[in-house]
Amino acid sequence: MTINNEIYKLKELATKFRTAIMKCKLKTPLISMQNFPYGACGDDTLLLAKYFNDNKCGGFYYVLGYWGNKSHAWLQKGDIIIDITADQFNSQNTSVIFMKGHKWRTKHKIESKEIADFTKHDSYTVSLLSNTYKIITEHL
Repeated sequence: MTINNEIYKLKELATKFRTAIMKCKLKTPLISMQNFPYGACGDDTLLLAKYFNDNKCGGFYYVLGYWGNKSHAWLQKGDIIIDITADQFNSQNTSVIFMKGHKWRTKHKIESKEIADFTKHDSYTVSLLSNTYKIITEHL
C-alpha cells in the first residue's frame, strides 16, 4: 500500500470510528464515554488503535502529553498524528486531527509513549475496553 493510500485509509477509518462512538456513547460501560469527547481521549485512543490493528493498519504508539495542567492522549506513527477527541479543546474547531507533525502537539510535554494496545492493561480494564469496543463496532 502506498503512503497516500494508507493515509487515506487511516483518515477514513478514524472518521468512521468516531462517528460510531457518537452513535453509541451512552451505551458503553466506560464512564469516560458519557461526555465524549471531553475526558475520553485515553480510552478512545486505545480503542481506535485496536480498530486500526483489526483493519491491518497497526503499529501506532499511544502518546500521553501535558499542556499546562491538562493531559491529552493521541496516536502516533512516525510523524503521523491521529486524534479523534481534539474538539474537547477550545483551540480546535475540528473533531478529528489527522496530520503529519501537527504543531499543536509540540506544545505538549510528552509524559509517555508506548505501543497502543489495551490488552497490556489489567484484566478489569481489558474487559471494559473490550466490551466498549464491541459496542462501538456494532455501530460501524
